[in-house]
Order: sequence, then C-alpha cells, then structure tokens
Amino acid sequence: MRIEYIDRMIPPIYLNFIILFIRIISTVAAVFWCIYNSRTNDTIYYVFLGLIYIYILFYIIRITIDSKYCHLFCFLTFFVDQFVITYFMYNTGGIHSVFYSGYFVIISIASILLGLSYGLFLALVAGIFILYLGITMSFNALDLIYKIIPLFIISLPSGIISEYVAYYSIIRENLKNELEEKNIQLTKYIKEIDVLQKQLIEQEKRKILESFTEDMSHVLKNPLMSIGGIADILDRKIKEGKLEDIDKYIEKIKNESKKLNVVLNNVLQISDGKMVFEDVDIITLFNNIIFDFKKRIKNLDFVTNMDERIKFVKLDKKKFTVAINNIIDSLIEIEKDPIKIYIQTYQKTISNKKILIIEISNREHIIPKAILNNIFEPFVSGGSTKKGLALPIVKNIINLHGGSVEVESDENGTIFRISLPLI
Repeated sequence: MRIEYIDRMIPPIYLNFIILFIRIISTVAAVFWCIYNSRTNDTIYYVFLGLIYIYILFYIIRITIDSKYCHLFCFLTFFVDQFVITYFMYNTGGIHSVFYSGYFVIISIASILLGLSYGLFLALVAGIFILYLGITMSFNALDLIYKIIPLFIISLPSGIISEYVAYYSIIRENLKNELEEKNIQLTKYIKEIDVLQKQLIEQEKRKILESFTEDMSHVLKNPLMSIGGIADILDRKIKEGKLEDIDKYIEKIKNESKKLNVVLNNVLQISDGKMVFEDVDIITLFNNIIFDFKKRIKNLDFVTNMDERIKFVKLDKKKFTVAINNIIDSLIEIEKDPIKIYIQTYQKTISNKKILIIEISNREHIIPKAILNNIFEPFVSGGSTKKGLALPIVKNIINLHGGSVEVESDENGTIFRISLPLI
C-alpha cells in the first residue's frame, strides 16, 4: 500500500499533520525518558528543540513538494527518525535500550508506505547505526547480529504485503480507468444508437404508412368500383326505361356499402384505444350477432353450445362485437352453400384463474399453412382467406380485454379460440 494510495484515502494535509503530531509526541516522550533515567544533560534540550523544528520543516515541505519527489522525501524523513532513535539509544543504554523497538516501527511503516526496497534499505541503515553503537560502546558481536537480523526480517513481510497491495491497487486503478473510459464510449455509443433508432423508427413509420395507404387503396378500390359500375348500369337502365332487376342492383350496392362500412369501422378501431367495460350478457350478445348475420346472409346457419353458467362478462360491448363479427366474417365463404358456423363457450381454470373460452369454427374452411402463422398481421391473404385489417383488429381488441386469441386450421376445418379472464 504505497503512500499515494494512502493519500487517496486520507487527505495529504491531515495525513502529514498526524505524522507530525506522532513524531513530536514520540520525541517529547523520549526526552522525558532520558531525563527520568538521568542519562542526559542540557544538550538533550537543544537536540529536542532542533528535532521539533526539523519535523515542522518536514511537514511544510511535505505539503508543498511535488508528488514525484514524495517517496524520496519520505525516505529522508524516516532516515532522520532512525538517526533520532540512535541518538536516544546512545543516551539510554545502547543496543539494549528500550528505544531499539523504534527501528521496528520505522522500518515496518517505511516498508508499507514506500515498498520493499526502501524498507530493506532503511533496515540496512539501522544496522549500520547499531554497528556504530556496538563499536562505540564495545558490545558483543553476537548481540549485534541478534539486533540487526530482526530488522531485515520485519521489513520483508511488510514490504511484500506493500508490493502486492500496490500491484493490485494499480490493477484496480487501471481497471477503474478502463471502465470509466468504456463507460464514456458506451454512453457515446448509446447516444449514437438512440439517434439511429429514432431514424429507423421514422423510416419504419414512413414505410408502414406507405404500405398501409397502398393496401387500403386496394381494399377500398374493389367495393368502390363495384358501386360505381352498378350505378352506371342503373343509370343506363333507368334512362332506357328498363326497370326490371333494379331491386337486385340496389341490393348489390347495399352489400358493397356494408363492406365499405366494415373496412372504415376497422380503421376507426385501430385509432381508438379507449375501453368502456360493462357487464354484458354474452349469450344475448351472440344471439344478436347471429341474428344480424342471418339477416344479411341467407345461406348461413349457426350451431351454438353456450355454457349457461357463464352469463355476464366484463366487456367493451361495442369493440367485442366488432371482434366476433370479424372472426365470423373471415370464416364465411360466399361461394359455398350452405355455410355452417359453430360457436361454443366453456370455462377453464388455469393457475387458479377462471378463464372463459370462446370457440368459433367452420369445419369446411381451411386456411393455407403459408399464412397461418402470420394470419393476425395486417393485409395478410391467401386462398379464400380475406385480406385486410379484420383479424389484426380481432387480436388488438382481445388483447385490450386482457385475453388472447389463436387459430388452428387443418383438414378438419378452422377454429378460432378466444381466452378471456373472468373477473
């Protein structure tokens, strides 16, 4: 854990003040220790004052020094600390002085703050000071070895830990910087993607609008042309005085007008997302729908099997009627005679929830497999299946009711299955 990482956790000015305070307190304590042991004279006071001034000077330099010289300056201050420890040891018993433990403190702190190499070098400096004391005060060589070797031993684990922590701190810092850079790039990419997405949405909107306009023109073109053609025939017959079969032509105009009305009603359903729910007698609703179809199509018959237990259901009556009309209309093939539509309702329980199932089928009607999977997409067509907005409107309305609709078609016919939650 190098000193630059300490500075990130503790503001340098506070860290320096703490170190200064500890050094001054330690020096004061050492002076009193010397006085207590009566192994000093007036010189110790001048040394004490000088050390105080030196430490304050170190503090001032430390808070103003360029960071690239920080390690060298810290090493210098630790060297001074060792010199101070050696001085007090000289005055309190030499290598057996209680101040000897100060070397361990300085070397371990230096190893942690500055790294293994600085710690070993300060251990070497402390060893030189001890040799000086040993030579000056005539200590046994074996005692000197016992005092010097532990200094290197204490620097090793502290320095190694420092190196590993510094190494992983650098990796973490690099990862942090890399992540920040990636985050900046990602933010930039997200903005670019957002712009592109908006452009794509606008392009897609234009495509959908163009496709919708083109398809709607085809859907509306046939009944309008039929009405125009029949109107011309009627006009010619009236001018010629030939009034036979006029009722037949008028009926055709009515049927084509009804087709136009269905298309326009479906278009209105797309733009209207409002729902007005009410308790609807579903049996009566289907009876009314069946009555209207029979009135309009002569060769149409219905076979119903309604669950009498399910009578009132929360529905938007107007929209739900449109959906059922569209399903039945999609199952009708005018060229076939007679046409039989089967309607069945029953209740199921799925995940402890009551579900109303409505099945509407025509056993003679088959939807080509090529369009079965996307039958609920706008203007899908194939074979006798009618193209337009009818079935997409069905899916939208049923979804607005919180339900789902699916279709199955094979050699046994076509069945639409509606699932609605019963509240």
